[in-house]
Amino acid sequence: MASIPYIDIHTHQVDSDPEILSIINMTIGESKIELNKDQAYSIGIHPWDIEKIEIDSIDNYLEVLSADKNNIAIGEIGLDKLIGTDISIQEKVFIAQLQLAKLKQKPVIIHCVKSQEELLRIKQGNETGTEWIFHGYNKSLQLAEDLLKFGFFLSFGESLLRNEKLQNVFQKLPLDKIFLETDDKHINVREVYQKAAELKGINIEVLKKQILLNYLKCF
Repeated sequence: MASIPYIDIHTHQVDSDPEILSIINMTIGESKIELNKDQAYSIGIHPWDIEKIEIDSIDNYLEVLSADKNNIAIGEIGLDKLIGTDISIQEKVFIAQLQLAKLKQKPVIIHCVKSQEELLRIKQGNETGTEWIFHGYNKSLQLAEDLLKFGFFLSFGESLLRNEKLQNVFQKLPLDKIFLETDDKHINVREVYQKAAELKGINIEVLKKQILLNYLKCF
C-alpha cells in the first residue's frame, strides 16, 4: 500500500479493499477458507464459546490457535457477566490465553462486559509484555482513564457515530492510545475514521498516520 491505510483493528467482515488493513476476528471452528493467504487475523476462545470446548483440552486448542504466522493477535478474549458461564471458569480460560500471548509475544484483543474490576485485577497479575486492546469501547471517561493508566489501548466502533456521550469521551482521550473498528457491524471503517477526525478537529490523514503508528507499536 503506497498511501497510509485505514486500519480496522477488529472486524468480522472479510474485505478486499486495498486501502483497508484489517484484522479479521476468527472463532473456534471457523474456517480460514474465505481469507486471503496473507490476511492477518486474531483468534481466541471468546467467553461465549467456552461451553463449546472441553476445558481440560484448552492447552491443545491454544497451541492450534497460535501456530499460523498470519495469526497476529490473541482475541477476542475476556469476560462477560451477561452470559451463563460461571465467571471463575471464564477467568481460567482468559488467563490461559494470556499465558499464551506472553509465550508467543502477541497482543490481545479484549472483550469485557460488566467485568471491568475483574479485568483490571487480572491484568495486574498477568502481564504479557504485549499490548492489550479493549475493543468496542462505549463506557465512561472515568473507566477509559483507568484503563489507560493500566496501559490499555481503546478501540472505538459504530457507537462513535451516534452516541453523543461516547463522542465526548473520545474527544478527551489521547490519539496515541486509540484504534478504530467495525466489529460485526455492516459499516465501512472509513465512516468511523471520518467521525473520529471530525470529533478531534483534525485532518483524516493525520488521524490515519497516528493510528498506523499505534498499530506498529502493537504489532
